[in-house]
Amino acid sequence: MRRFNLTIIITLFVGLFGLLSHANAQDPKINLQALLSKKVPILLEFGRGWCIPCKYMKPILDEMGAAYSGKAIVATVDMDANKDLVRDFRIRMMPTQVFIAPDGKEFFRNEGTFERDHIMQVFTKMGVAPPNMQGAAPGAPPQARQVR
Repeated sequence: MRRFNLTIIITLFVGLFGLLSHANAQDPKINLQALLSKKVPILLEFGRGWCIPCKYMKPILDEMGAAYSGKAIVATVDMDANKDLVRDFRIRMMPTQVFIAPDGKEFFRNEGTFERDHIMQVFTKMGVAPPNMQGAAPGAPPQARQVR
């Protein structure tokens, strides 16, 4: 009987822990239609959590998401959870950044890492004013890179 009670307690604890951890976890599935309904420019970065270049991009994307909050959407797309989007956007490598105009059409794409200054250049070309980047990494002005 004692072993039975211990099994029930452990099962309840594990179940409760699972519910709590799931409540705080962000759903990795992206609802593209919901994002497009916001009618703002969107940056989707396709990658996987274990990818080294994707890990490099994470703080840049977090910063850009906060800086452009309300003006644009910056979202990471887990390629394992969003295989339909990977197929629809014909993603060939990770990370890949896809900028989508408010009308839903692809505006620009980059394969590989993409620095914050280049992200800002693309958003500027999309008509989004650059944010005030106080506290951004000091250094030389960004190198010129052609953005279509």
